[in-house]
Amino acid sequence: MQKFIRISAFFFVLDKGVIKMDDLLKNPIEYAILKKASDIHFILQQNRLKIKLRTQTEMLEVYQDIWQPAFFEYLKFISRMDLTNPYTPQSGQFKVSINHHDVYCRFSMLHNNHVQTGVIRMLNTMHAIELDALSLCKYDTEFFQSLIPLRHGLVICVGPTNSGKTTTLHALLHEIAKEKKHKVVSLEDPIEIEDDSYLQLQINEGTGFTYDVGIEQLLRHDPDVICIGETRNSYTAKMVLRASLTGHFVLTSIHAKDGKECIRRLEDLGVSKQDLLSVCTAIISQRLYSNGDKKVCIYEIMDQKTLQYVLEHGRYPKEFKTLSKKITEGIEKGYIVDAQAKYDSLSLSG
Repeated sequence: MQKFIRISAFFFVLDKGVIKMDDLLKNPIEYAILKKASDIHFILQQNRLKIKLRTQTEMLEVYQDIWQPAFFEYLKFISRMDLTNPYTPQSGQFKVSINHHDVYCRFSMLHNNHVQTGVIRMLNTMHAIELDALSLCKYDTEFFQSLIPLRHGLVICVGPTNSGKTTTLHALLHEIAKEKKHKVVSLEDPIEIEDDSYLQLQINEGTGFTYDVGIEQLLRHDPDVICIGETRNSYTAKMVLRASLTGHFVLTSIHAKDGKECIRRLEDLGVSKQDLLSVCTAIISQRLYSNGDKKVCIYEIMDQKTLQYVLEHGRYPKEFKTLSKKITEGIEKGYIVDAQAKYDSLSLSG
């Protein structure tokens, strides 16, 4: 579902006939934050710009009265893209000051024939939430609390983009760091939730600080708890496993639809079933849905006992509450009102 909003003078501020590009940029970002949007989408076609905001419940289309072609080029410039190579997909980062707070943004751009598209992802407009606020399910909350005292093992958060994996990881890290007993470090690309209770390091591939390099460096700095924002390749998977086997408590995320697919992905990345079972404390699969003007996160928690069963039999135990079952339950009880949920429940049960 889409809604349309008209905003006069949304993208232009004139000062002696010169457009202030920084003000052009601040206005949509301020409005996106107001609407609790995660992304700003741009489509440039035939010298016309379409803008949409991805909010919690919908894609919100924004009309503007005046279009300035230079604005799209300005976004590329501040994101440090290669302006001499406009037809190559590129991404970069920039920051903008909003109400005395630096908002870090990632801008990705594609150019195909006569169409240019761009997406701004706002990275640090959120704050870590309390662990008790993650789930409506008492069992989920109790399980999350049981992870806080651990000092070795591996917890993997699983789900597609915008499923709340980062929020879950940071809530766990924040709760662990509050104890002030251990060194907690996260390695992220990018840092989406700022938290001064532990050390956050941001990947910068331009300077050679990749996940691969970052993990190796982290292990030399005597950490107790390590968060690797995303396990993307076989080398990162190997280093996550190594960190877990050498007495660290490691948290990470993987793009997969559920726990079983996560296991298959890890096998594809070179992690054996035996090694996974020896270190993995939990695989937490999740989805994020609308509940009116709020969001609710649905979790499937595969603990070590369930993981062993799945590895041996290739399926979940009959009594296990899968993600599909919990989504269906949420729809029936009325605390999920998102149309996407019914589709997800069917696709996950297949």
